[in-house]
This record gives sequence, structure tokens and C-alpha cells, in this order.
Amino acid sequence: MADRIGYQGEPGAYSDEACQTLFPGTEAVGHPTFAGAFAAVLAGEVKAAVLPVENSRAGVVQEVSDLLWRHSELGVVAEHVMAIRHQLLSRGEAPVTRAWSHPQALAQCADWLGAHGIVAVPFSDTAGAARHVATSGVAGDGAIASSRAAELYGLKVVAENVSDEPSNQTRFVVVTRTKGADSVPSGPAKVTMGFVVKHQPGGLVSVLELFSNLGLNLSRLDSRPIPDQPFRYRFYADVELDDGAQAPALLRQLEAISEELRPFGIYPRT
Repeated sequence: MADRIGYQGEPGAYSDEACQTLFPGTEAVGHPTFAGAFAAVLAGEVKAAVLPVENSRAGVVQEVSDLLWRHSELGVVAEHVMAIRHQLLSRGEAPVTRAWSHPQALAQCADWLGAHGIVAVPFSDTAGAARHVATSGVAGDGAIASSRAAELYGLKVVAENVSDEPSNQTRFVVVTRTKGADSVPSGPAKVTMGFVVKHQPGGLVSVLELFSNLGLNLSRLDSRPIPDQPFRYRFYADVELDDGAQAPALLRQLEAISEELRPFGIYPRT
């Protein structure tokens, strides 16, 4: 099983495509949920999982970051940015009035769908939505998915490249049982982390000043509520380094000024 790679979704999903790009010739195994993909890595059923963490149009996939925080025994070892080309698929018998797809994909095509009077209907993943449309036979139903999904499930592409932004891209990370923060790559690198600032005035400012004083680019920063601690927040961040060798000193300084710090991975920057 060591040569299998996990992802969330069904065959034909964009995550499946990312797996084929990163691990050509390796069996890609789909899972219904992100939690299921994490569980497969933890159980050793797959050697890694390829998971989306952010999209240039719809933003951050928060569940993946939350799972990285929860499962500290796993880590990020690589990233991959892939262009996303959404197609409107259907069985071809009637004009599409409803489009099924993953909420992220629907968000990436929201303006186009609204302009064409098509109702967005959430589904667990893009390829699963294509399969659903192919098997349900409901007139007027369509799916937002890839050209490969159309081929796999026998659907027609009735509108091409329906993303609201032509430059639509998704960033994926590779998660393994080898902690990404245990090794330090040479050359340009990225650190992905979660942290909780000290609950005092200037707690977040001190962290941001550290990045600024070290001349580091903070390429992502977002917050999530901390369960059972009303109105307190955990932060997720990506920091770009000129050389991975900078990471250990950075993390030591961050740990000193944070209430809690969890490095998810130090890996080559693409």
C-alpha cells in the first residue's frame, strides 16, 4: 500500500489530477472527506495525501488547515499550484438550469452561473457531481467539473472555462506521516504553520513585527475561532524564506512570543 496516494473526491476530481501530476504512475485513492484522507495517511493505507489548501478565487480551504492542527503527527512536505479549468457538463438532453459541484468550485463560478440563470447546488466534490448528473437523469441538471470528469462519466461539455477568473488556480499540499518540519530544504522554502498569540495587547503585532524585522514575506494569514474559547482565534500562516536554513531560528523566535506554535511543514517553495 506504500505506493498509493490519497485525495478527497472521486476519480476525475482536480485533486486526482494533482495526484497524477505529482506522482505519475502511482495509484490515486479517493476518499469522501478530507478527514478520511487524513485518516488513510495515519493508518498507513496511503503514503501521502494531496489536498487543496487555497484557491485564487474562492480563498482558503479551512478544513485542511484545521486537520493539520489536529493531527500534529502529520506534516506538509511539498506544494503544487495547478491551473483550474472548470467546464459545465450535462447529459445534453436539455438546457442546464441547475449546476451541481463542490462549494469551492461553485464559488469560483458564481458570477458566470448567476449571469446564465443557473442555480448552484452543492455536492461533495466536482467529479462526484459529474457522476451524479450522469446517473440521475434529471432534465436540466449539469455539473461544474473537469474535462476528464466528462470523459469518465460520459457527459458533454456544454460550456468551456466557466471560471469567473481565467487565471483560476488552486494550491495543493502533500501531507505525509513524515513531519515536514523535521527536515530543512536548501534554497527558497516556505513554512506553513499554525499559532495562537498571547492574550495581551500587541500579541499579534509582535508576531507580525518579527516577520517584518526579518524581511520575510507573509504570503498567507487567516484566523479561525478556537473551540471552547469564545472570541479567541488561532492563526494559520505561510511564510516565504530565501533559504530553508532560516527556518529553525525563525521558529524559535516565534515560539518565544506565541502562546502556542505548531509548524506544519518546511518545504521547497514553488
